[in-house]
Amino acid sequence: MSESSSNAPRMVAIELEPAPERKPAGEPHAIIGRRISQEALKRLSDLHTRYLKGVPNGWCVIMKECDLSGLDFRNLNFSHGHFIGCDFTGANLEDSHFTGANLFSADFDAANLTRTNFARADLRGAQFENAELEGAQLEGADLRRGAVIRRGASAPVGKENSSFRGARMFGTNMAECKLLEASFEGASMSGASLQGADLRGANFSGAELKGVELSGANLADADFRRAVMDEGTALRGDLMRAVKPRSAPGPERMAKVLADHMLWIQTGQQKGIRADFARMDLSRTDFSRAVLAGALFRETILADANFENAFLAAADFTDAILLRANLLGADLRGADLRGADLKEARQDGAKTGALSGTSLSTRL
Repeated sequence: MSESSSNAPRMVAIELEPAPERKPAGEPHAIIGRRISQEALKRLSDLHTRYLKGVPNGWCVIMKECDLSGLDFRNLNFSHGHFIGCDFTGANLEDSHFTGANLFSADFDAANLTRTNFARADLRGAQFENAELEGAQLEGADLRRGAVIRRGASAPVGKENSSFRGARMFGTNMAECKLLEASFEGASMSGASLQGADLRGANFSGAELKGVELSGANLADADFRRAVMDEGTALRGDLMRAVKPRSAPGPERMAKVLADHMLWIQTGQQKGIRADFARMDLSRTDFSRAVLAGALFRETILADANFENAFLAAADFTDAILLRANLLGADLRGADLRGADLKEARQDGAKTGALSGTSLSTRL
């Protein structure tokens, strides 16, 4: 196993060697490439518990590339165990313990990790997409880039950066974690702690952060351009070197933008200026009854924005964040909503479809 320096973004790779033919009596055997049954997991847990307690005939569990998907790990203690490249997808690890464990390139997609303890674990290259991490403890864990060279392969296959894409992270403790270039795309984070974490180059596109502790975190080049962040979270972190959305215009400037856009519409684009809100943070902005036909909202953060009865024909909302937006009665004929996040958006009575007199139709 080779180690990268804490500042280097290079990927770490582990090659899975074949199991040895024999082991001296009393030494643990590495289990490689096996599907583990629930009954076998219980036996392994008993052996590992004996190892942790220093009881004779205990074994430290060592697994490589094993299939543990869907298994029940509730309340089991595998601290300091080895699970390199193992598959935990859909498993239930509620209240389990993996403190200081080697989980290099493990896959926890869609797993239940409620109150799971991963403190100081090696989780380089681990995947947590769509996982439940309420109350999970990852303090001091290493989640930098890493991958396993699978048996029979000459190079790593699959994802290399640790990912929490679409994960639910309520009260999750990730203080002091190494999260260089990790992905939090579309994650829901509330009351989580990233205090002192290394988040250089991390991607928060489409994520929602409420009451998240960012004090002392290294946010250099972290991408928050499409992240929904409450004021308290923003104030706790040093975002000077992070990549942020454009600031919203003040009230006077906004009034002028809307007036210029109306003139642009009324004069057939001959006068005035088209409203360009691309890549801005316009969360909670009130656009009710506004005339914004053809306006640009590309990659704009519009969480909780109010567009009730607004005229938005042919507006460009590609990749916009419309989380919980009020679109009641809005005219969206010919609008481009491809890639937009409309989660929990209210759309009753909204007009969609072809825009009369043009070749445009609402695109989703």
